[in-house]
Amino acid sequence: MSKISRLISDFTHEQRIEGRKSEYIKLCAYRLDTFAELMNAEHGDIAVEEITSSHIKRYIANRQELGAESNNTINNNLATLKVFFNFAIEEGVIDESDNPMRRIKSLKEAQRVLITFNDAEVKRIISSVPESNYTNMRNKLILIFLFETGVRVSELCGIRNDDIARGYILIRGKGDKERLVYISKTMRKYMRKYENYRDERFKHKFNYEIDDNYFLDHSAQGLYRSTINRILKKHCKMAEVREEVRCSPHDCRHYFAQKQLRNGIDIYTLSRLLGHYDTQITAKYLRGLAQDDVLDIGRKHSPLRDMRI
Repeated sequence: MSKISRLISDFTHEQRIEGRKSEYIKLCAYRLDTFAELMNAEHGDIAVEEITSSHIKRYIANRQELGAESNNTINNNLATLKVFFNFAIEEGVIDESDNPMRRIKSLKEAQRVLITFNDAEVKRIISSVPESNYTNMRNKLILIFLFETGVRVSELCGIRNDDIARGYILIRGKGDKERLVYISKTMRKYMRKYENYRDERFKHKFNYEIDDNYFLDHSAQGLYRSTINRILKKHCKMAEVREEVRCSPHDCRHYFAQKQLRNGIDIYTLSRLLGHYDTQITAKYLRGLAQDDVLDIGRKHSPLRDMRI
């Protein structure tokens, strides 16, 4: 019999070998430890082979009774359990027919409307950054990157000089999946300005002293996610963005997606640009579109629009 705590440890070790990000590994471990604590508290030192779908349903009921987690969060926990029990199958601990997650369905999630920036706010945010020195020019380009490409903040921090080509940028996304995002004329203009400031800023440093990241701090090292968050928060405040907008980098991603949809992009292409590999994930951005936006898109792409009849 394989004790659940031991298999969680093996699972975590396997994730490290696969090169998963430390934040993801810690999150999975936390979710699995929470599950294991409940199982052991109610059933003693339970073995993985003994866990059935009834145990999983009891776990779901427990999370709901606590009332501290939304259905979305509980579904994320269940997703981790599915990966964990698939690992147990691969390791030969349980048979596929004994997988307790086989008949577990996701909970119904609230269909929340995504509230994000409007065009006027985006313009004010970007315009609030002067172009007077290296830091300001870097910060301005970072904001343009977030709104113009929809990249995740972790992806932006990870961009290296060799990832940038003439017309596109190589982005390394979740699960080491790579994709390309375009470089628009506007973004290219500000990239040139930033690169000139950067070259001047670090011209007295040796090459080995300068990190290979595209965006650099004052010590010529790559930026942290927290730095990007602070930059955005600061300029959202200066731009007097509405209180209902969280002003997180992910809200820039929401703005990008909804703006692209208003411009008539199809869901599949948008999924590719965002780094989604399931269009159902991308479809949630449709909920943020007002009915007038939907009508305008339909009008713009009507089947008979350019047909003379």
